[in-house]
Amino acid sequence: MELLTKLGINWQLLIAQIVNFLIVMGVLGYFLYRPILNLLDSRTERIRKAVEEAKRIEHQAQEMAKLREEEMKRLDRESGEHFDRIRKEAAELNAQLHATAKKEADAMIQNALKRIDEERRIMMEDVMKTVNTVIVRMTEKLLEREFTPADQKRIQEQLVAELPNMVR
Repeated sequence: MELLTKLGINWQLLIAQIVNFLIVMGVLGYFLYRPILNLLDSRTERIRKAVEEAKRIEHQAQEMAKLREEEMKRLDRESGEHFDRIRKEAAELNAQLHATAKKEADAMIQNALKRIDEERRIMMEDVMKTVNTVIVRMTEKLLEREFTPADQKRIQEQLVAELPNMVR
């Protein structure tokens, strides 16, 4: 103490300043530092959840693409089986019948092709509607906003126009 006095330091004032400093640090730590840390922790958690949600949505999109690809393969296989069956019937009819039977077989093949094209078109429309709905819902969740019916129609028309190029 005597040494501090010789150096011109008032030890009572020094202790009071240390106590004041500790009080200010405690108050700032309690009222400022902890809330800031809590805010940063909650923001980090929101970002982590958003990243997880994005990964989940991306995984769902990949699954939908895989399902679409499998459905297209199944449709191609079924249409191939349907084509084979119609060709066999046409060949049998051609062997059994004369010129009129051949005309009937050609008409049946054309009708079957039209039905297959129509079924494929209907199936593609259904797949596109489902894909559009899923994409819009995933995008809505991701962006946290609702799309207007006009936005949904515009997106659907774009996807319908681009889908044949994507499938090839």
